[in-house]
Amino acid sequence: MENRTIEAYRQATVTGADYVELDVRRTADDQLVAFHDPHASQGNPLSAVEYLQLCDLAGHEVPKVADVLTAINGRAKAHLDLKETGSESRLAGLALDILGPGEFIITSPEDASVAAIRFRFPDVEQVPVALSLGGGMSRASASAWARPLASELRPLPRVRACGADWVAVNHWLALAGVARQCRRHQVKVMVWTVNNDAEIRYWLSRQRADILVTDRPALAVAMMREYSCPT
Repeated sequence: MENRTIEAYRQATVTGADYVELDVRRTADDQLVAFHDPHASQGNPLSAVEYLQLCDLAGHEVPKVADVLTAINGRAKAHLDLKETGSESRLAGLALDILGPGEFIITSPEDASVAAIRFRFPDVEQVPVALSLGGGMSRASASAWARPLASELRPLPRVRACGADWVAVNHWLALAGVARQCRRHQVKVMVWTVNNDAEIRYWLSRQRADILVTDRPALAVAMMREYSCPT
């Protein structure tokens, strides 16, 4: 996913997808921004760059999270992919204030972040939160998957311990049985990132996923006419 302008987020709502995804990071001067990359263009960690400097380095006005939420309000829900720790309650409160209860979902690979959100906002209907699984799969060799994924192939103890009511699962891990396992135990499932035609159709059919994350929302929305799964 590329770093987007605020206009790109507005345009994302035109596809008819139920959710618009944004990666949430924090700048050195404590601004919550929608920015995909962990580093600015000159290689500096985003957390070490102030907001105005980030805009200069990016070559455009980097969207602040509050501005993105305002832009999509009433048009789509928000998928807030929290990339760092420390802003959990602030992010959830911001989404509640702008979008309202149940109009967003927060995802994080950090058990502690999920637990912090659930402790501060115990109502799962108002503040849905997902534990992200399989983030290292794209970087690890197939032979190395077993070690880092031991607690992800059977994630239910982690899910229960941190208070997540959803899991956000890498599509390969989901196919390995994690999606079926979680849904069998009434844990909702988001599958990411699915771009192949056949795989999109697979996950949308028979309600195999509660939310499907894709870079091809227009195609997925067209397929949704046959099924009933949010994208």
